[in-house]
Amino acid sequence: MSIVADLTKELDALASEQGVEISAVITRSGAPIAWHLPNGTSAETIATLSATIFGASEVIYTGSGWEKPRKVTIEADEHGTLITRSLGNKAILVLMSKTMDKAELDKKAKDADTRIRGVMQNE
Repeated sequence: MSIVADLTKELDALASEQGVEISAVITRSGAPIAWHLPNGTSAETIATLSATIFGASEVIYTGSGWEKPRKVTIEADEHGTLITRSLGNKAILVLMSKTMDKAELDKKAKDADTRIRGVMQNE
């Protein structure tokens, strides 16, 4: 199996077993590598904008003399959480859920991070 197929399998499992509606592994420059998205959702748009959000947070932190963040979380008032999480120097994990709160989605992101890094190391 290819790395993209292995990553897609992990992302599909997040949807079917964990209830994560949107997930992607993207490059830090905003190119999609692997994704699980609802029909009509653009992988390119999710990747580009998620990388922009994550990259901007790194600039804010390092510009203040702080260590780079390992994750960025965005919450909507009632429904919806987005987590972008660093997968090292080359990639970012993106997870979104309409139903999970920050703590629940963060736990799923942390668990997925470990599995996805394992897949990427076998590249």
